[in-house]
Amino acid sequence: MKWIFDFFRVDIWRKLLALALTCLLYWNLSDRELLNDKVSVPVDVEVASGLFMPDDYKLEVRVAVRGTERSLKEAKKMRGRVKVELRDQVNGKFRVHLDERNFERRKDIAVTSVEPEFVELPVQRYIQRDIQVIPSTSGSVPSGFRQVGLSCEPATIRISGPEDEVKAVKHIETELLDLNFDRSFSKKLKLKKPGMPNLVCSTVEVIAKVAIEPVPFESKRFEKVPVRYLYPASLSASGVLQKELNIVSSVSDVTVVITAPKAVMDEIEHEKLFVVADLSSDTFAGKAAKVTVPLYCPVGLRNFSHGKVRELDIRPASVDVTLRFSEVKNNRK
Repeated sequence: MKWIFDFFRVDIWRKLLALALTCLLYWNLSDRELLNDKVSVPVDVEVASGLFMPDDYKLEVRVAVRGTERSLKEAKKMRGRVKVELRDQVNGKFRVHLDERNFERRKDIAVTSVEPEFVELPVQRYIQRDIQVIPSTSGSVPSGFRQVGLSCEPATIRISGPEDEVKAVKHIETELLDLNFDRSFSKKLKLKKPGMPNLVCSTVEVIAKVAIEPVPFESKRFEKVPVRYLYPASLSASGVLQKELNIVSSVSDVTVVITAPKAVMDEIEHEKLFVVADLSSDTFAGKAAKVTVPLYCPVGLRNFSHGKVRELDIRPASVDVTLRFSEVKNNRK
């Protein structure tokens, strides 16, 4: 060890400088060796105006690089960048080419290849379209009224977004609108936005206008409507008449005036109309009697598919009936 001490004791500064220069030369020469490596590099995608790409889309590629050992350590910090233009669309898809020009890096790092070289991106055209607003309704107007109009203001709204989503929307609906009103009214309704997060609507609510009016009624006179009789139960329950019943009526047919909506009136068939005289009371059974019986129209004739008859007037309103009973004779051979 003494010789080492003696070596540095004589002209020490010159020898230390020579040692430093030697180390520097060695470090510089050793860093000139070129090496190859592959690194994963994130690529930032920028789309031109009029194009759309999801915000959460991430692109990462494998890049083959060449450089010194020291420079390759910095290669892991590389980032790529690509801008997508409308001209990059081919057959409805956006396909871009990546090469060394798309990567920011140190000058002593060379990009030799990119995997994949061509990348298909989820880019779409950003378009606008006017679509119809359709009000969703519940319930119905009360009897005696009818809905004659239903509209929204505005009648159409503009939606914006990626092409696939915009084209998938046929119309847009409102929240439920209750129609149980007997007069015209307006109501502000919120729109039910389609379940597509990237769509933008020009408005979030519309005004629904509902036109309601009383149903117009008309009256019609039906002549010679026959009178039918409902017989006493004691004479018909067994299916065999125990007594012979003779009915003498003051009228055989009547006049009926019906007031109803036109749609209901159109369903009424004259030949199917009749009125009823109810003789089913047991007080008539087996006794001669003269009675005045009110006439009525069966319930089944009062109800029609489009609504109810407003008024039914039978003229005369009652009938005078004379009942005569006689024993039925059994003829035996």
